[in-house]
Amino acid sequence: MVTKIVKSTCLGCISSCGVICEVEDNRIVKMKGDPEHRLTRGYICPRGSATEEIRSHPERLRYPLRRAGNKGEGKWKRISWDEAIDEIAGRLSEVKAKYGAESFVLNIGFVGVLSGLDPDIGRFLHLFGSPNRFVVLHICAMPAHVAGIYTCGFSLLSGVDFRNSRCIMIWGADMDVAWRGLYHADIQEAVRGGAKLIVIDPRQTPLAAKADEWLQVRPGTDCALALGMLNVIINEGLYDREFVEKWTFGFDRLRQHVQQYPPQRVAEITWVPEASIRQAARLYAQNRPACIGSGAGGVTHNTNAFQAHRAISLLPAITGNLDVPGGHVSYIPLLRERGTMAAQYDRPFGKLSAEQIGKRLGVGAFGVLMHQGYFIAHPSGVWPAITEGKPYPVKAMLGIAANPVVSAEDAKIVREALLKLDFFAVSDLFMTPTAEVADIVLPAAHWSERDEIVDAYTRNYIFCHRKIVDPPEECREDKEILIELAKKLGMEEYWKSVEESLDYRLARVGITLEEFKERGMVEGPVEYRKHERFGGFRTGSSKVDLYSETLEKLGYDPIPVHREPPESPLSTPELAREYPLILVTGVKELAYFHSAYRNIPTLHRMSPEPLVEIHPDTAKELDIEEGDWVQIETPRGSIKHKAKLSNGIHPKVVVTPHGWWYGYKDGWKEVNVNILTGGEHYDPQVGSAALKGVLCHLKKAESPPS
Repeated sequence: MVTKIVKSTCLGCISSCGVICEVEDNRIVKMKGDPEHRLTRGYICPRGSATEEIRSHPERLRYPLRRAGNKGEGKWKRISWDEAIDEIAGRLSEVKAKYGAESFVLNIGFVGVLSGLDPDIGRFLHLFGSPNRFVVLHICAMPAHVAGIYTCGFSLLSGVDFRNSRCIMIWGADMDVAWRGLYHADIQEAVRGGAKLIVIDPRQTPLAAKADEWLQVRPGTDCALALGMLNVIINEGLYDREFVEKWTFGFDRLRQHVQQYPPQRVAEITWVPEASIRQAARLYAQNRPACIGSGAGGVTHNTNAFQAHRAISLLPAITGNLDVPGGHVSYIPLLRERGTMAAQYDRPFGKLSAEQIGKRLGVGAFGVLMHQGYFIAHPSGVWPAITEGKPYPVKAMLGIAANPVVSAEDAKIVREALLKLDFFAVSDLFMTPTAEVADIVLPAAHWSERDEIVDAYTRNYIFCHRKIVDPPEECREDKEILIELAKKLGMEEYWKSVEESLDYRLARVGITLEEFKERGMVEGPVEYRKHERFGGFRTGSSKVDLYSETLEKLGYDPIPVHREPPESPLSTPELAREYPLILVTGVKELAYFHSAYRNIPTLHRMSPEPLVEIHPDTAKELDIEEGDWVQIETPRGSIKHKAKLSNGIHPKVVVTPHGWWYGYKDGWKEVNVNILTGGEHYDPQVGSAALKGVLCHLKKAESPPS
């Protein structure tokens, strides 16, 4: 038997680790990390190692299906691809003719960024005429990205240079699990070289256990903590005076503002000891260069997420850690407007009229989203448009690798809305709780079964993801599905092939897909301190906006202000008496990626059940022991998870993972944490939801979930 060696990347998460695959008879018999990969340097996680197990799983969707009973009943009929494409295109045409193009929503999961699909989706929607691309970026990285943009003109999340840092601050991210391939080795190398490590997290992560300082912050009070650290750095004169004087705007107003946040008061708000606040601030300011890794969840999962990230971004701003080695580097995207991150905006596509863009659902309530021109519809507008027809009816949806019934806040409302759609089609690898309520289900190709450009979070590189194996006969990649739909819908300007789409994007660096496959990657130059060459930053003042007049004109706080979570012991004391514990949802598990892979035996053995972490003292008070099934209840609903006792959390805090549903009857409502979350409160600037800092109570369950 001939063994073929393929160098590619693993697209099982955002790290996109370089891999070397041994292929026999169209099966991946071995996958290992590529030690020559410039960023991930030989790392591979259990999900990557399980690639063949995932793509060969007996439950994988292998041919198109049409609903044969009531929605959600689980009755399906096998149909051909021609029938599926004809029906989807026909229904979309009908909906457009009767209700307008805006009545169609395309829901994309993380595959949009992870697998470079967003540029294709953007063109598809602009040509169709719909402004409604629905993706849960409001509870992902978007608030962190835009906070940096309003502060210094670039995202502080995308360019953290851990490897060359002298002080690393990890804020609300578990880098042993999330982003591990992309950053973990760099962090470890820096720490071994003497870099200081500060971890800010309500939960003692593995890195927190090794940190010089672990600040166990009360969920939802990160903004206050950052302001308290700014208070120490400014009042003790630890900031970079030369950089502040030359390159920042509003320092005197910031100095005055942070006097409201002395460490003693901040300690009362955040539950972090005053001495720890002072020590962490000094460590960070006195060990330069320094950088802060805040991840794509954590701080984002609160209703003050944007201002919290703004406050965090002011720390590198006043200490001169912007666009320097070991700090936060402003990498210039090699594909520019044809890149994956550029596709989060309308600008690269240019086919929607201002009138159509103005119909985008939900964003009108969030001024920063409107001002930035994000190509994102918000759930606060999508679900009412389906269920109530307000501000106009949404009648059809296409979901691609998205499972909002499990992954979005307010799961009951989500499922109710999807059931009311006139037409719903889904493309995915497996039958999920979301696919179960669809009219048409399409079998998608796995990432190992297609070519791709990897350009998100890749700093000054783009990497070639080479196709490793062929897909099963009737599985098609999502880009092919869009191409076939575009043909049926008469979109003459849409791509005619996947290769044409990828060639168009690669033309920005002067190569074709075939040439890219030969090269494997493209490396761009790195230039530091670009503000010195260009005479400033891409902000309203052309300096680093410590005080943002742009935000002030939009009606928002020009300097970050701490605001209590909508549910907390301070903001809702009566509710806290009924629900005395603070719930943190969304803890990452190395075996899984959001709601995916719990059906994969090798991965399931690593984490076989949903666990709620409880402090031993709290468990004792509630007569709960290790391994007991526990009922977790919030004002919105209740679920069951199994108790795991941990000294690494505060006695008033409990912690759960997200994404659980598989293996339980009606798992979407029995073990899914988003039964406990809601859409009553959103960040007024960017629309983030309260997934952390939610009030709850616990009791021993009478029985396990069925």
